[in-house]
Amino acid sequence: MHVISRKGQERMRVPASRSSKKVASLLGCLIFAGATALPAAGVEEVPFEGFAELGFDNQYNFRGVKAGNWAPSIDVEFLFPLSTGSGLALDVGAWYVDPVTNSYNEFGVYTYLVIPVADFEFSAGGIFFVFPGEDSVTGEFGAAISYSLMDYLDLELDWWSDIKGDSAPGDELRFGHYTEFSASKSLELRNWLGVSIEAGISYGIDYYGVNGWNHAFGFIDFPIGISETITLTPYVGGTLALEGLEDAGENDQFLTGISLSVEF
Repeated sequence: MHVISRKGQERMRVPASRSSKKVASLLGCLIFAGATALPAAGVEEVPFEGFAELGFDNQYNFRGVKAGNWAPSIDVEFLFPLSTGSGLALDVGAWYVDPVTNSYNEFGVYTYLVIPVADFEFSAGGIFFVFPGEDSVTGEFGAAISYSLMDYLDLELDWWSDIKGDSAPGDELRFGHYTEFSASKSLELRNWLGVSIEAGISYGIDYYGVNGWNHAFGFIDFPIGISETITLTPYVGGTLALEGLEDAGENDQFLTGISLSVEF
């Protein structure tokens, strides 16, 4: 099952900015349309898969940018197959994170249409963000393509465009763009213990108000199977600020944390 809320990378946060209700309307329509259009068109519905996770990280870090220390979080995700055996699916989920040492907190909702083609998997969709206590909302839309290289190495290329705006009437929406390439490999060490290694690099165009290579990153996860459906996963990793984030005043970061997840 594809879990979108990967620690520090796929948990979707854009730069904090005041945004108009136009953003909420746009992303809300996208989520509603994705959740209803295909079943309404007569696509066969089959039972869904679910995933829930409680996590605690030494910081909430998104795409190389630190957004607070000691961050508890909760994530839920549902994968709705749209026809038997085709792999076509709707991926819907939400998360909430609230760092202990920062007043910043975030609630996000996303939906993606997942389309497998041969050895590739395409996905496209959007994310709607709310920042409780800040009277601020924003969003992103984008797409990704992943490929399993000879069933040995998993490769993925993502592109995201965020939407920013101010609350003033008539304000024009502005866009920033972010692309990321990553490679990952998972191994089973024991029937109850695994290891997953991921590394990648990213590039931004006015995403954090600067242009250039954003950051490089690496993570090592150690999933521990408590039962067939419950997994405890500690991890370590880090980010290396490149020219773009250096220009934005960001530093290299060490990341670690642990999560408890259940599939249903």
